[in-house]
Amino acid sequence: MCCIFCHVTDEKPRELSKMREPSYAKDAGLKLREALKQQLLIIHERIEARKIAKMALAEVRNIIAKEEEEKALNRIREESETKAWERAEARLKEEGERIEKEDVEKAMERIKREKEEREKMAEKAKAEKAEDKEKPEKETQKKPLDKPADVEGKTAEKEGKGKEAKKTKKKQ
Repeated sequence: MCCIFCHVTDEKPRELSKMREPSYAKDAGLKLREALKQQLLIIHERIEARKIAKMALAEVRNIIAKEEEEKALNRIREESETKAWERAEARLKEEGERIEKEDVEKAMERIKREKEEREKMAEKAKAEKAEDKEKPEKETQKKPLDKPADVEGKTAEKEGKGKEAKKTKKKQ
């Protein structure tokens, strides 16, 4: 095989490159290698930095997700506490209404009993009055009419219970 740069076809191309390379080319190659190594190190550092950034970003996302979960749990807890308070208030209100209704019913029963008692008492009083009316009629029928009516009036005047006694007392 023939090379453009070489006149000798039997020699290997590698050996040819060594032969022709001057010292300034070696320096340029070394500098180029060093620059490539530095670029490779920079690339590796950037890759590591990206990995670290991705890890940090993932950690930040995890922290944010945890905070969001905590907020959601707190919100749910607050909602359930609010619902529990509302249910408790509703139960208390119902209990209060039930107790109030029972109290009203008891009061109505008590009023009804008192009314019935008063009616019974009134009936008893009416019955007693009716009996009292019947008794004097029976007693007056049984009383002998020995004393005249004036005698009773004179005794009242003597005791100071007559009409004239009242007039004299008013004047004094």
